Amino acid sequence: MSNFSDESRSTLDRVASEAMEKAHAPGVSLVLLKDGEIVYRQGYGSRDLEKSLPATPETLYGIGSCTKSFICLAVMQLVQEGKIKVTDPVRDHLPLRIGFRDSPITVHHLMSHSSGIPSLGTANILIKRMSLGEGWIPLTSESDFYGFMNAAGDEVDARPGEKYFYLNAGFTLLGLLVEKVSGLGLEEYLRKRVFEPLGMDRTTLLRERFDSDGNRMTAYWKEPDGKQRATVHPFHPLIYAPGGILSSVVELTKYLTIYLQDGEYGGEAILGENLLKEMYKPHTRRPDNVFGRNAYGYGWGVREFLGHELVVHTGSTGVSAAFQGFIPELGVGVAYLSNTGYWGSAIPHAALALLMDRDPLEEVPYLAQWEHWKRLTGTYSSYRDIFKVEVEQKGGMLVGTAKSRWGDQTAPLIPVSDDPCCNEFWIYGNETGRMKVWFEYDDKESRLYYERWVLRKPL
Repeated sequence: MSNFSDESRSTLDRVASEAMEKAHAPGVSLVLLKDGEIVYRQGYGSRDLEKSLPATPETLYGIGSCTKSFICLAVMQLVQEGKIKVTDPVRDHLPLRIGFRDSPITVHHLMSHSSGIPSLGTANILIKRMSLGEGWIPLTSESDFYGFMNAAGDEVDARPGEKYFYLNAGFTLLGLLVEKVSGLGLEEYLRKRVFEPLGMDRTTLLRERFDSDGNRMTAYWKEPDGKQRATVHPFHPLIYAPGGILSSVVELTKYLTIYLQDGEYGGEAILGENLLKEMYKPHTRRPDNVFGRNAYGYGWGVREFLGHELVVHTGSTGVSAAFQGFIPELGVGVAYLSNTGYWGSAIPHAALALLMDRDPLEEVPYLAQWEHWKRLTGTYSSYRDIFKVEVEQKGGMLVGTAKSRWGDQTAPLIPVSDDPCCNEFWIYGNETGRMKVWFEYDDKESRLYYERWVLRKPL
């Protein structure tokens, strides 16, 4: 492994350790690609806490919604063979009755989350049932699925192509479509057409293959108090296509390679270059995020990241999390997996920045904010400790708690600007309305200015 400096490794290891501690995450696996080579591979923490088994780059995890690009790749293979068109109305192939008769939902609309149907919660229903034993909405058979979906006509919010709504049920339909058009079960199709050609021999949708693997995650459900409870990964045919693949970061890098090599792997064409590029072409606009422009292609998000186009998808099964992405212009990619539900992308974002020779602690906005907030958090005291304020980071916010003889009062600190290193904040009170508080600091201390008080914290 080369092209990744010791300094970069040290920075990434630090980000990983601190992010996992914040999230109470049991285990993480990570692989980085640059110029067709793996330049870093690492496991952090435990794939099984009770047995104290380490996470490794070969550990199998659920990849959640990162499955969606695999399904779109399968659809585009069938398009290439002339068996289907992206402009085909879905109702021409499947018993879908929801939507407008004069403006049908097409295969394109499902792959780009532009059907006009908001989330119906199908994945939520099945994850809760399979992993937690909760919930009784009938959703077991294909008949249940079509009945549930077709009864949701009043939920349709827009005509196809008008709005972006992330719809797991739409990918259940795409999986059923692949099965019908190809004549193969989804696992069989993906194994023959994708997994085996890429050498992804351990990647699977099936419980029996996962359970028989000696290097697999134990799934953990994070309780509201932050404790992790061991449970089981959800397996169900109706969530195979939206988020059912299990894989390792090492095998996912083989998949990423076809996007960095124009649809080929090991000299074999997996999909034609033009159709492959349609998958990460922006088809549906999404709200911009902290990095800038944001859109969705076919099973891939397409967004701005530090001045470059990042093709990316995240995933969560509630008990595992994933991130896979690549920057075509730079030939770099990252695959990241964890054995608890989605808890942010700090580690893969930091990895991508380092692959670009950028400092993530300065240039990834929320990581820069985390670093800045370390200076601001802590206990601030007035003269002779008469009045104290505890400043803590909770989730993605700073929270201040004023402590006095008359009781504690807690309020979120709302930054007055989008600058991640902002030192000025608003707090809100029932009587006073909006009030500004701010921080100043030097090499010796940090000072909090609040109403009549100047409170100090040694550095």
